[in-house]
Formats: sequence, structure tokens, C-alpha cells
Amino acid sequence: MEIDTKDNATRVKFEAFLGNYMNFGSYLSSYENAFNTLIDSVNKSAFHVDYLAYPILFSARHALELGFKANIRYFSKYSEKKDFTNSDSHILIDLFNGFKLHVRESIRMLNEKYEIVVEEEDIKEFESYCDTVDDLVDRFEILDRGSFSFRYPVDKKNKRVFHHTDRLNILDIKELFDNAMLLLHYTSSVFSKYTDYADYIEEIYDAEIRSYYEY
Repeated sequence: MEIDTKDNATRVKFEAFLGNYMNFGSYLSSYENAFNTLIDSVNKSAFHVDYLAYPILFSARHALELGFKANIRYFSKYSEKKDFTNSDSHILIDLFNGFKLHVRESIRMLNEKYEIVVEEEDIKEFESYCDTVDDLVDRFEILDRGSFSFRYPVDKKNKRVFHHTDRLNILDIKELFDNAMLLLHYTSSVFSKYTDYADYIEEIYDAEIRSYYEY
């Protein structure tokens, strides 16, 4: 479809306010939307997925990376661990392990420090979704371990990253990706009933300390 770049109404639609969504959650949603928009574009067109396969897969992979890092930042406050909190790593399996570490350590520390017991059902649901994401991360480990293969046709040694016989049905990735997004978007929301209470306890404690010194 040809776009009239001189049309004022069209230009308003394409005016990007780049500084309005400067957080990991917004970046995650942006790449998730890009993935779904590209998938939808293929589905509605007469073209084969080959012509968009690389940006589709890169969008999915980068969304995972952003999601892991966003959750690590959130849960590190409660896990009291520093692992991957300022990581520049692009290795998904490492970041996924870091994500699981922070959530599991948060569960332990909430109990140990505040006597807050996370419900067994919430833990089981978290672990169940992690099992699904394990499969997706394993696939990306094979396809693109260092976040390179979907961006360039050759590696640093100038060897092609894929062979003519390499095949992948992207709908299989989409099914796993949708479950991964549920985990990455909503884990902090599910656990907020526990972490919010921990924050409340800390606020009360801080208020008591301040009142003591003011007195």
C-alpha cells in the first residue's frame, strides 16, 4: 500500500514521540506488538512468511530478552540478589535462569523476612508457565544464541547463519511466544499482592524509625 507522505492526517499518525514510553514494560509491549503485527500481515497477504521471517523472529526473541530483564529488575528488590540486574547479556537461557532465580528467591525472602507465604497455586502456575518458556528459549538457543542470526546473514567469521535445509514453522513459535508473554507480563501482577504487603511493612518500619529519631 502506497502512503501519501504529504497528507497532514497521515503525518500526524506517524509522528513518533520517542520519549513517552521509556521503560522496559513499554519496550516489551512494543516488540510484542511488532511480532503480532508482522504475523497478521503475513496471514492477510498472499506472501509466504519467508519475506518477514527474520524480523518476526527477532521481534519475538528481543521481546523475551526485554521481559526477562524487566522482571529481574522488579523482583531483585525482594530477592536481594544482584545477578543480571544490570546485565548487558543477550544470552536468553542465562537471562531466563536469572529471572527464575529472582522470583524463587523473592518467594523465599518474603517468607523469611516478612513471614509472607506465597500460595502454592501461584507457585505452581509460575512453574508451569516456565516449563513452556523453557521450550521457546531452547529453540532460540539453537537458532540464535547470541542475538545475531536474525539480524545478519553471516556470523563474525563470515559464515552463513542458516542453510537451505533449515526450516521452522513460525506458528509453533507464536504459540509458545503467547504463553511466554503471559508469564512475563503478569508474574509481577500475580505476586504484587505479596510484594505490596512487603512494601507496606517496610513503610511502617521506616516511619517508626523516623519518629524515633525525631523524638
